[in-house]
Amino acid sequence: MAKSPGLFSPGFLAINLQFALVTAIAALFFAFSAYLAQLGVSPAMAGFIISADALAALIVQPVIAPLVHSGTSRAWLSGGSLILAAALFMEGRVTSVPFLVLARLLQGTGFICVISALIATIVQYIPPGMSGRAFGWISLIRLIPYAVIPPLFDFLKIAPSSFGAVLNVAALTALIPVLMLVLPRPEQAADQGEPRSPGLSGMLASLGSPAVLMLLLSALLFFCGYSAIFFYLKQFGAGMGIANPSFFFTIATIVMILVRLCGGWVFDKYGKVRLCTAGFFVITVCYALLPLCADNHMFFALAGFCGLGWGIAMPLQAAVMFDISPPHARALNQNLLIVMMQGGFFLGPFLSGQIISRSGYPALFVCLALVTFVALLMMPGAGYYAKKQPNRAE
Repeated sequence: MAKSPGLFSPGFLAINLQFALVTAIAALFFAFSAYLAQLGVSPAMAGFIISADALAALIVQPVIAPLVHSGTSRAWLSGGSLILAAALFMEGRVTSVPFLVLARLLQGTGFICVISALIATIVQYIPPGMSGRAFGWISLIRLIPYAVIPPLFDFLKIAPSSFGAVLNVAALTALIPVLMLVLPRPEQAADQGEPRSPGLSGMLASLGSPAVLMLLLSALLFFCGYSAIFFYLKQFGAGMGIANPSFFFTIATIVMILVRLCGGWVFDKYGKVRLCTAGFFVITVCYALLPLCADNHMFFALAGFCGLGWGIAMPLQAAVMFDISPPHARALNQNLLIVMMQGGFFLGPFLSGQIISRSGYPALFVCLALVTFVALLMMPGAGYYAKKQPNRAE
């Protein structure tokens, strides 16, 4: 029997570099609202323009998820890159609201095609027993641009009026994955037999698996809570008199990076379901304690613990999904997890706004704690049902 290749194969590293590239492009848009303001777009319309790419991704990905697999991933990657590049170039040129909305919809479509294709490709390079480390590194690579790009903008003193030129450079950069068309197919794909599309029947089979379904619902609930914290915590902290509440996310991001950088080997050494459940427990407690913050010390201490929980839970949900999925459904099920993430980023802010308007921030954080606790309870359930499947979660 051939020796299993290590995790850091050339293919795994190449796909991670492309993850870093497309994530860096997405991270550029932290400065998009200032650019829209400079164009004279009203705040209300700017909010819709900014969210239009997520709306497109939420609509498109459930449709394409059954169609993207190892045999078609390079075509989806190249096509998505072309759409993304065209959208970025368009955004750097147009100034009217309808065309900006159209460009953002195209950007969301291209982005989700690229991400889906990269996931379908990278699962071929994850050796058995290394899913925890693999998704720890993937999530780390996708996190770093968000920590680097904003301060880099400040260091380079890039004015909002120059953002169009930045988008033109990003459009050219987005074309790099098209080079995949001239590269030979990975040898690993040939070893796994003729690739086949899961199709609608494959997606229905995945959704009919209790373990997969519970993981998907757990991810939806988790990202509802995470997105609500992301969008509303700054306003809450400011209202509580916390100095520089945005520093919460700086601390949390640093802890998440450290967890994924230093703790990846732990993800595979111990039970992934148990570790993920423990991460959810830490997050649940943090959300419940947020309304009780009386000073900066407690607020920023909770930031560190939130980063610990997020740093553990996010990659391990994907790792557990990889472990319990049959090889032909791994790409599909990973992409279904991203559909849940998109759904969480849509439902979380929307429902949170309703809760805040009626009952205030304390009620919101109690609800987020309860939602995350339900997500926690689903993890052991997913592990229980996974033990009855041929591919068992560790």
